[in-house]
Amino acid sequence: MDGFFVEVKPIIIYPPCLKAGRKQDCFACNLYKAKKCPSPRGMCVWEYTNHKKGCPNYGKKKDCPPYAPMLDQVFDMSRPIYAVYSVYDFHAHVEKMRHKHPGWTDNQLRCVLYWQRTARKVLKERMADFLRLYREKGYYVTTSPEAMGVDVMNTLKDAGIVLEWPVKENAYQVAFAGVPVDDTYLEILI
Repeated sequence: MDGFFVEVKPIIIYPPCLKAGRKQDCFACNLYKAKKCPSPRGMCVWEYTNHKKGCPNYGKKKDCPPYAPMLDQVFDMSRPIYAVYSVYDFHAHVEKMRHKHPGWTDNQLRCVLYWQRTARKVLKERMADFLRLYREKGYYVTTSPEAMGVDVMNTLKDAGIVLEWPVKENAYQVAFAGVPVDDTYLEILI
């Protein structure tokens, strides 16, 4: 893909608790304990290196679960939805770090502390470019599509963009853009 955005049909997966009309509380959920929540929102509490309770923003930020609304509660799904993205040459980064720090472990070479800020900066530039083109049409952007229940990997795959997991060659930073249904959630949008 040569551009920096593509129209998508978001795959939104509600957690069973929300489908049943309950509040989301991943730490009290049996699906969480078994890592079987079908919604991307459940991944926010999965353990990862140095974070036994998952993302430290869970339950703290308005655009993170359990507070984040679902994407279809925020954006008018009858209007086009776009994925705005940037591509970071992760392989080149790892090789550069390997040359610079030959004694580092593979985890150290891949550590987000050394590349994610740069990749996010490029995504912010792409979002600004998108908004220059589409703000007059009422579009806003969220940088938290997974928190809003979007299966980003399969949504992008359906649009012709295949993400690697784990990342080996290219790391994508992805935001979603749409026209809000009303002003309720503008404070968590860009």
